[in-house]
Amino acid sequence: MKFINYKIGATRDEVMSVFKDSNRVVAEENFQSPKGKPNITVKERGNSIKMRCQMIDGPSKDYGFLEGTYFKGTVKEKDGVTTVRGIIVTAPIYHLIILALIVLLVIQCFRLGGINVVPILLAIFSLIMFKDEFKKQGIIKRYIFRALKITYAQKNPRRRSNQ
Repeated sequence: MKFINYKIGATRDEVMSVFKDSNRVVAEENFQSPKGKPNITVKERGNSIKMRCQMIDGPSKDYGFLEGTYFKGTVKEKDGVTTVRGIIVTAPIYHLIILALIVLLVIQCFRLGGINVVPILLAIFSLIMFKDEFKKQGIIKRYIFRALKITYAQKNPRRRSNQ
């Protein structure tokens, strides 16, 4: 789970146009992965935004786990400053299952007077099995940062002097 809170001196429309242009953002960043290259789909509803990450052009189809990895947040503009705020999660149902395993572990420790290894092994197994889904959290965070960097570069082009 990663929290995002960025501000940029651009309009909401400028930011959203870059967010929606996945090919441009991915092309300018070197996303090297044996699973393929990331494709970010953006859905917006009012100020709310949801970005899903799916790896394409890889050796196998990326189905994601349950809901996969996505960013859920808001994009708001006030006085010419746009704020992108939200959270990146990997399948909330997955997180609930892990939380239930941890609670079960604590309860079993007190009830049995010792440590039960089954919840620990299940948690370790799930972390190993879904490590690729967790890597997508970093990809989405880099995507958002890179999109904002492109928006800033569009808004403030560098002036070159002819010397």
